Amino acid sequence: MNNANVAGHGQSATDLTAQVFLAYAVEDGCRAPGEAIAGPGGAEVVEELRQLLTQSQISYRQSPYPWPADANPEAIIARAAEACDNYVLVLSPYTLADVFCLQGLLFALSLNKRIVPVLIETISAHHLPEPLQTIEVIDLRTRSLPLAQTDGGRQLLQTLHHAADYHQAHTQLLVRALEWERQQRHPDLLLQGDELTQYQRWLVQANGRSHHRPIQLQALYIAESARHRASQGSAVALGMGWIKRWL
Repeated sequence: MNNANVAGHGQSATDLTAQVFLAYAVEDGCRAPGEAIAGPGGAEVVEELRQLLTQSQISYRQSPYPWPADANPEAIIARAAEACDNYVLVLSPYTLADVFCLQGLLFALSLNKRIVPVLIETISAHHLPEPLQTIEVIDLRTRSLPLAQTDGGRQLLQTLHHAADYHQAHTQLLVRALEWERQQRHPDLLLQGDELTQYQRWLVQANGRSHHRPIQLQALYIAESARHRASQGSAVALGMGWIKRWL
């Protein structure tokens, strides 16, 4: 995700994961820091969201607008969705026509990520993408106070903090599993030791959930890591047996 614009608490271009990917239509964003673009108040709200996340020490990423000439937006959005704990989608009429916001939403859903839609302008419920019609939407349309002092702002922070450790583990395991898959399942990338044990426990907990469950690749990665550890243990035991007989 080297082409992604990175912001927020403690973030750098080399950081692998973030708590939030902030997805919004270009019409609701900024061309450059501090430079608002056309849109009915959208840029102001997005900037308030950035400030709220930063002040709350919640790390986030966002798309680079405008896209660099050599950028692959689909790849950038996909990698961002993989590496975030929460896909925060800023909802306005522009969002419904933004192909990259919607592609990112579908990709995040396919990875069982937590989707957090925030409404900044009135949209008819039947105009929302079908996946969002069953997800609670946080209403940020009333903004007479700083966002942190509004009911919507507090609800957003409460949502992001709820089960944060679980979603962070989900993301970290997913990123590791995807790297293993992309590197032709190289054994050096498998989980080992206490880390494997911790993720095995996480998997048991995750399988008992009704939402944001692990995807098949995560379960396969853990199973293959366990199988590899067992085979290594057998090899060591066999080697010790030969040594004892030789002695």
